[in-house]
Amino acid sequence: MNFRFIHIYPNANIDAKAVAGAIAKILPSCKADVRRPFRYDERIENARISDLKQPFERQPIDTDDAKPLYDGFVLQRILAETIPAAEADHLHIIFTDLLTCTFSEEDWRYHGRAVVCGTPSIVSTTGIVEAPAKQREFYIAQLGTADVARLKKQFAGRFIDYGDDRIADAAAVYALQALFFFITDGQPFCKDKYCMLYNSHWQEELVNIIEKVALCAHHKKMANKFNKRIGRG
Repeated sequence: MNFRFIHIYPNANIDAKAVAGAIAKILPSCKADVRRPFRYDERIENARISDLKQPFERQPIDTDDAKPLYDGFVLQRILAETIPAAEADHLHIIFTDLLTCTFSEEDWRYHGRAVVCGTPSIVSTTGIVEAPAKQREFYIAQLGTADVARLKKQFAGRFIDYGDDRIADAAAVYALQALFFFITDGQPFCKDKYCMLYNSHWQEELVNIIEKVALCAHHKKMANKFNKRIGRG
């Protein structure tokens, strides 16, 4: 993988230049450029799923009940086919409003994902809102009311919602996780809940990360070592 070249494909929900700047701040040896939004074609519909409790190979065929969810790995393979051969070893990060998900054999169901690492890496801005769960108190309170707008106002600041300026900050976090997927040979996540590489399962965890915007000492050392190695190459 040629880490010197990183290509960012934005969507309307992020500031791509800010994401590139965040990458440059931590990985200055890499060159991140901003391209036009990625152009999809009808093939992406082949990645849609309709049954959350069945793996992709068991999904119903020709159903009208397909949910607006996409199998992240199937979508990744489809998008990879459109990357120019000359750039196949570059890092491509595609931002999308499609809700990506992956199937877990632990509980035998699909789960929403904000990031699907690999070639290309996919960051779902819809997934930033929907994948990490809101706090338990929110869901308990929701059982007693249909006024979701009031609940969101009550819990304001404790989770990221649509139209939230913090989506751009979260996008930078997930972009860096996609990059560290390659730097760490497929193990990008950190156990330190304040490190940018922490795998947030809860919205409050994600909010804590983007407020601090830092790597832990271990991953900071790893980034410095990586920058020196790439700089010498």
